[in-house]
This record gives sequence, structure tokens and C-alpha cells, in this order.
Amino acid sequence: MPSTDPTPDDSSTPPDSRSFGTRLAVGWERAMGNLALALVPLLSSLLASDNVRRVRSAEGYNFGVAFRFPSALPDLWTFVSLPGREPGVHVSSTLWLLPVLIPVQAALVAGLLGSVRELLRTGQYDFAANVRRYFLPVVVFVALVRLVGFGAVTVTAVAPPLGLLFVLGFLLLSYLFYATPYLVVVADASVAEALARSYDWALAGGPYFAYGAGYLVFVVAISLVASAFVVNLGAVGVLVGAVTSAPIALALTFATTEFVADVDGAETSSPSEIRREGR
Repeated sequence: MPSTDPTPDDSSTPPDSRSFGTRLAVGWERAMGNLALALVPLLSSLLASDNVRRVRSAEGYNFGVAFRFPSALPDLWTFVSLPGREPGVHVSSTLWLLPVLIPVQAALVAGLLGSVRELLRTGQYDFAANVRRYFLPVVVFVALVRLVGFGAVTVTAVAPPLGLLFVLGFLLLSYLFYATPYLVVVADASVAEALARSYDWALAGGPYFAYGAGYLVFVVAISLVASAFVVNLGAVGVLVGAVTSAPIALALTFATTEFVADVDGAETSSPSEIRREGR
């Protein structure tokens, strides 16, 4: 399997206090050394058939900005603000495929996060073995996220005035629990334990807040270009965007996995408190 040598970091800086920019730069170097893993965000981007359909059906000129905190599997759609829909209830034509799509997404997340964790620890990885090891807890998390998202979309469709409220609520949930899938892999935590720890870290702020804010700003900056490019070019934009965004998404995965591992390590060595520097 591909291997990578750990990138040296400044030992004078506490690991959990490194800036988002520093982590992203290191993540990019690691992504360039393991580009085979970029096939995962590429595949994830192309499997999002509802998003592809909305882009292809968009009319006129579209511009937008995306607001995203770290997710289990960043891909093209992390950086794209999709065109709006007409008011009313919209039922996805792929809804019946959810029993298939959820396990597929869980396998991709389990294999990718497990492989990134293994690379950071040993310099090597076994994608298939990581799928087997982390699939069950990850599929529970993926199904939970889908359930929350489906509920929010349904309520918004029935009561449009609540749309903005639910968007803000979903963004808040994304912040509070963004470390969850990473903790499942990095700390071998159960989904319940990972949710609780991510929530505690979010309330404590500190490095967790600083990293999330840096990630959000980075996504906003990229999305200003990506949204216009992908949506206005239709199918060509999706294909080109999926390919060009895959290494960036992989770099973000490396950066977030290492960040969560560092905060977990700091908490383990000093369990009485979570460091608050960087807030």
C-alpha cells in the first residue's frame, strides 16, 4: 500500500494549537503523496445524483456561497452552493435507494478515515481492512445524519418560513458534532461517546472553535469560485469540479483527522480540562 513519511512540525507549538492554515498545508503535502485516496471524494461527488440533477436543471446565471464545517467526507459539494428550488415538497427520485446509498457512503467514510488515521500512525494503510473495522459505527453515524437532514428538509418544505431557522440550526449542529466521525476512528469511540465528546469540545471552544472557523472561512473562499463554475457549466462543471476538488477534499480530511487526533491526545494526557487557547 502507499506510504508517506510524517511531515515534521514545529515542536515548539502545542499540537492542538497549530493554525488551520498550517494543518491544511501539511494535509496538502500528505494528500499529494497519497493521491489514490482522492478517488474516494471523487466517487462521493459523482454519486450525489440529486445534486448533479439540480446543477443540470439550473437556469440562468447562478452564483452562491457555501458555509460548511468539517464533515465526515468532504467532496465537491462541500464547496458548492446549489441553486434554489421552487417552493413545495420535493421527493428525491433516488429516495428508494437510501438503503443502498447509506452503506456505500459509510464504506467510503470508514475506508478513508481509517486509512488516513493509519497513514498518520504507520505511514501505510489497508483500505479494505479499515472498511471492515469501522463500518458498523460509521454506518450508524451516516444514517443519523441522513435522518436529521431528511427531517429538516421535510419540515422546511411543509413550512417554508422555518427554512432559515433550520438552515441555521443545521449549521449549528454541524459545528457541535463535526468531530464525531473522526473520534469514532481516531479514538475507537462509540457513536454516542463521540457525539458527547464532540459536543463538549464545541462548548469549550479553544482549538476546536479555531479550527472549525478556519475551515469555514476556507470553504467560503473556495465556494465563491466553485459554485459559479460548477452550477453555470452544468455537467461539464460537475465533472471538472469533482476531479479538481478531490485532492483539496483529501487534504482537508488529512488536516481534520490529525487535528482531532491531537485534541484527543491532549485531552487524554490532561483529562481534567480541554485547552482553550486559540479562541
